Amino acid sequence: MEILAISLAFPPLAYPRSIQVARLLKHTDAATALFCADEPGARLDPSIEPHAESRLKACIRIPVPSGRLSDRILHKFARGVWNRRNLVPDGYRKWRPLVVESAVNYVTQNRFEPNVLVTFAQPFTDHLIGLDLKKLLGLPWLAHFSDPWADNPFTPFDAVTRKQNLKLERTVAEGADALVFTSRETADLFFGKYPAELRRKAYVLPQCYDATQFTSPGAPSVGPITVRYLGNFYGRRSPLPLIEGLIELYQKDPEIIADVRFELIGPGDQNQVKALAASLPAECVSVLPSVSYEESLALMTSADGLMIIDAPAETSVFLPSKLIDYIGAGRPVFGITPKGTAAELIGKLGGSVADPALPRDVSAGLRKFIRCLRDRRNERPDRPWGDACVREQFTAAKVSADFLQMLENLTVKSK
Repeated sequence: MEILAISLAFPPLAYPRSIQVARLLKHTDAATALFCADEPGARLDPSIEPHAESRLKACIRIPVPSGRLSDRILHKFARGVWNRRNLVPDGYRKWRPLVVESAVNYVTQNRFEPNVLVTFAQPFTDHLIGLDLKKLLGLPWLAHFSDPWADNPFTPFDAVTRKQNLKLERTVAEGADALVFTSRETADLFFGKYPAELRRKAYVLPQCYDATQFTSPGAPSVGPITVRYLGNFYGRRSPLPLIEGLIELYQKDPEIIADVRFELIGPGDQNQVKALAASLPAECVSVLPSVSYEESLALMTSADGLMIIDAPAETSVFLPSKLIDYIGAGRPVFGITPKGTAAELIGKLGGSVADPALPRDVSAGLRKFIRCLRDRRNERPDRPWGDACVREQFTAAKVSADFLQMLENLTVKSK
């Protein structure tokens, strides 16, 4: 199998998508020529899948044009036309023709004969590059989605930009030969507005973890119980549901959290968290700066328990990449998350969840979770937590094998 792949995000660019794409391609038994981004000014993390590039046939890094306007023009358009253009589909439009030209030249000059084209989004400019390459090269095309596109509740579309993105999304849906999503719920959301025949292109392929990357000695058996959340807060996702739940629990039963420490690692605004937690004991909640990806994996495996904190919603289709890493770490997980993809997975693993919109629900869930962590210390704290059959579904070996099978099926259909 020879793959022509497009993914703006790839290590050492410190995007969650970099981790997912690099790990999948690293473990897929294929010769892959990848076109990714050289993005000046972006945060880098050399610890993200450091050997992933060496497993590729070629890794061509295309610079992202800065395209900056003068400060005067930027100020003028800050809340108008300029913002809108950066949402159709994103701020990487000028990268598109550079990648298309480079990919066609590479295929021609190196006599590379890929069996299949794969594009990874987001950013969704990657899929628009796929549209161009599909027309120019005639390859069977698999478009891989990590998040919803036009239906993403975290993207600030207005009526105009949503309409434009719906048009682009449908063009990709009709042009691609296979559409891959990280969860069934995301696929359901995507296809809910399209004719039934498009659904026949749908596949579900979850993110994966690499068990060999978790080298920490394991959770402690003495000292305060440590519960960690790793990741940023942004938009409607905030630490408020956790803090409100802790306050209610503390008011009812202060002793239950006396020996428990909640660490929020890399949450962004530290002052905001401290202000929200002002009525709790000072040692109860601590805010720590972001760490490298390698350090984050060690922190996961050395914790007693781990948390997912999502924004309130009626339902959530998101499968957070850190939840998959939590599964690899083998530590109990408590999800402050609406019903949906993450909640269902945590339940299958044997964990519990609480609705972020209900502080009383979060308080009760925290009480149950803390008791679980105490019991675990008295049993076998180093034993991997979570249903073994469920954990197996997310291993790099399993997911990459399923991915390769999808590609092989696609190439057979195209003949």
